Amino acid sequence: MLLKKQTKKMIAPIVITVLVISYFIFYMWLGLASFGDIPLLMKILLIVVPSGLIVLMVYLLIERVNEIKEDDDDDLSKY
Repeated sequence: MLLKKQTKKMIAPIVITVLVISYFIFYMWLGLASFGDIPLLMKILLIVVPSGLIVLMVYLLIERVNEIKEDDDDDLSKY
C-alpha cells in the first residue's frame, strides 16, 4: 500500500517525538529509582522538568502535523 505524501512527512516527527519522550520518561525513572533518599525538592524537579518537556514535545508535534497538513504541494508558486 502506498502512503500519501503527507503521511510520509509525518513519520519522522512522530518517531523523533516518541524517542525523546521515552528518553525523558527513562530519565525520570532513573533519577527517582537510583537514589535512595533524596530531598523532596530534587524529587519534584526530577518529575516537573521532564514532564514539562514532554508536554512541550507533544505540543510541537501537534504544531508540526498541522503544518504538514496545511502545506501546499507547490510552495514555489507563492513566490
